[in-house]
Amino acid sequence: MNGIFEVNFAAFSVFAALLITEIMGAVVLLIAWSAREKVLDYLVPIWEVTGTFGALWVVTGGFAYPALLVPVSSIFAPLLVVFLIIWVARSASIAFAEFITKSGWLDETKLYRAYSISTLVLGLVVLILLSSLVGGQGVDLSSGSFSLASWATAGNILFVVGTLLLGVGMAPIFFGLSSFRKLVLPLALAGVAASTLSYWLMSADLITPWIAIPILLTLAVGLLYHWPKTVRVVTNKAVFLAVLATIIFSLQPFVYPKVIGQALAVDSVTTAGAMADAFASITVVGLLLLALMLAFYLRIAMRGPSGPDVH
Repeated sequence: MNGIFEVNFAAFSVFAALLITEIMGAVVLLIAWSAREKVLDYLVPIWEVTGTFGALWVVTGGFAYPALLVPVSSIFAPLLVVFLIIWVARSASIAFAEFITKSGWLDETKLYRAYSISTLVLGLVVLILLSSLVGGQGVDLSSGSFSLASWATAGNILFVVGTLLLGVGMAPIFFGLSSFRKLVLPLALAGVAASTLSYWLMSADLITPWIAIPILLTLAVGLLYHWPKTVRVVTNKAVFLAVLATIIFSLQPFVYPKVIGQALAVDSVTTAGAMADAFASITVVGLLLLALMLAFYLRIAMRGPSGPDVH
């Protein structure tokens, strides 16, 4: 496999894992505000790390696949504009909720709900982008355009639904919410089934033996949460993030060696020569610095007043 693709996808896996945990936190804040302390102990110190990882991935992606910058930005221009607007709204709402004195109608609850809703919409935009890159529905390479109406097929909708089910199902594990323990396995099983079916509907060629890796890892985390001796392990945020990033990384066969519905060869747009060296340098140095930042913030989150809910 292309080494540049593997490194870039590894960086994306970390970014996606962080963003997914933010989406899980957003769901909990919307449906169980009483559990906010356990969620905010993590979200408050980590939300900027997510943005920094995202910026790193975008920059390194430009070095890894320079030939894709113009066509991708043209094809997905409307979605990218929405993404950027929602990203600003997400960051502004949580910053306002945390650091600015509030009075009157604009209270902390409303601001965190605004953060939660904007984060969920952000996740939806990302899922639309990812599913179109995998299955190719909605993308017209000849005209360089994207149609949301053409994207809205059963496979893509199931992709979004399956991912959301998995996120909601895994949220009690990540945030240590034992009162929601009974929801974990049913939602995880439903999410795995919906996601697997979505890949098959996008293209039957996507269903290979490799799909067993993310399925087994997902179900293993859910099962371990029900065993008292391993609860503390799987609710450890560093462990959970590592497993989640591994699950995402194991999905790389869906977008390699071809992407956008198997219409575009990744190797044909991968950089080489001096640009490849620059990509490697920026990625390695950036990931090391961000790993230190992530470790620091995870340590802060683990030392929060709520801690893991272990019974």
